[in-house]
Amino acid sequence: LSDYLIITAGSSPSIWTILASLGHTILPAVPSLFTFKINDKALNELTGISLPAASVKIIGLKHSTTGPLLITHWGLSGPAILKMSAWASTELHELKYEFDIEVNWISQTYDNASSDLKQIKESDAKKQIGNVVMYKIPHRFWMYLLHTSNIQSTQQWANITKKQTQDLARNMTNFRLNVKGKSTNKEEFVTAGGVSLKEVNFKSFQSKLNENLYFAGEVLNIDGLTGGFNFQSAWTGAYMIS
Repeated sequence: LSDYLIITAGSSPSIWTILASLGHTILPAVPSLFTFKINDKALNELTGISLPAASVKIIGLKHSTTGPLLITHWGLSGPAILKMSAWASTELHELKYEFDIEVNWISQTYDNASSDLKQIKESDAKKQIGNVVMYKIPHRFWMYLLHTSNIQSTQQWANITKKQTQDLARNMTNFRLNVKGKSTNKEEFVTAGGVSLKEVNFKSFQSKLNENLYFAGEVLNIDGLTGGFNFQSAWTGAYMIS
């Protein structure tokens, strides 16, 4: 017997079963911090290209993120994607990792992009559109955007149609992609799930349901983003308890 009990068992199904018998709500463990698998051959051939200021949102969900985005040979990765996978881990698990996303590659509004396109069309009218890259977009990715907008890179800016202008602005700021599965980051992943945070007093990390029962670390429904935040969460909890 003990006067106090601290649970620091991490993602332990057996411990979660015991805690459930004590009345605690246990949220199922699901993968977190993973990349998005996208079957787009033209996009996948752009492996290694990074967009430093992208925005991503999942169609049908409220989650959205911003940050660097990396194109890989299987889809999309980078901080913007990893954050999304963490924040929407439960919903994406329920969707069986098949969903649509909307990507703003440049973090500009559609109206701003349209306005800038019109200005370039006037100032660089005789230049080939493939040679005038906007927003410091990597040239190979600029060619991809032109291709998806049905624009020939050898076209002169003066000859781009209204529809092509609209399509290019939309593809820069509201580009839809279908995600068909997940891949892990460096073959590893974090799990979300554990004791419901609603049942813990975070001034002391004590259970609200069982007196003198304390939790620290991933036994709680806590998963941190990349950068060691899971460790920090565990250390902070232990410090607060002590």
